[in-house]
Amino acid sequence: MSGCGNQQESLRTMNNPIYSVSPASRVSTVVVNRTLRNTYALLGLLFVFAAGTAFVAQSLGVRIGFWPFLIGIFAFSFAIAKTRNSAWGLVWAFGFAALLGLVTGGNVNAVMAQYSNGGTLVVSSFGLTAGIFFGLSAYAMNTKRDFSGWFAFLGVGTIAVIGAFILNWFLQIPALALALSTMVILIASGWIIWQTQQIVRNGETNYIMAATGLLADIFVLFNNLLALLGFGFGED
Repeated sequence: MSGCGNQQESLRTMNNPIYSVSPASRVSTVVVNRTLRNTYALLGLLFVFAAGTAFVAQSLGVRIGFWPFLIGIFAFSFAIAKTRNSAWGLVWAFGFAALLGLVTGGNVNAVMAQYSNGGTLVVSSFGLTAGIFFGLSAYAMNTKRDFSGWFAFLGVGTIAVIGAFILNWFLQIPALALALSTMVILIASGWIIWQTQQIVRNGETNYIMAATGLLADIFVLFNNLLALLGFGFGED
């Protein structure tokens, strides 16, 4: 009877996927779930901190220039990458969030001053940003399509857009600025899909890197959507 029971148990284990999960798969699932949980917890804290900084900057009329912002982004990104496995990584992450908040507060101020319906534009941009982020995140988590090959394309696109923004800082061509904002929205959307799938498929296990990457995508989306909405629907 004991031998028969063991045979039945073996058959159950072989035929039922619930019983046949390998230890490696269980470990992988645990790592993915922990990274997701930590990433979104930190992302929430960073978002609140950045939003608070944006509110203060908007209230005080603070606006950061293009070059300090660009240098700051690269400096914080480098510092976060170097210290991502230590507590200093969190410190730099919050500094990065503050920088994004300062820029956003200045942009909100500019829109509010330029357009009579500035408040509506800001709320609309926030709603669109939230919808795009949650929609793309859900898609990346549930699709069977592999987006790992997007990294090179998105990286080249990001470098090209940064170069074009620097060029337009000298040229000051409004049409080019709008075209670049559209490209940035598409690239940021691609980064959200890629970054989220990297976490889900165990390619990214560092929650500090993941959270700051997604935070940058969110604020890039918001600011460029705000620019496009202002151009298309702003009322003097």
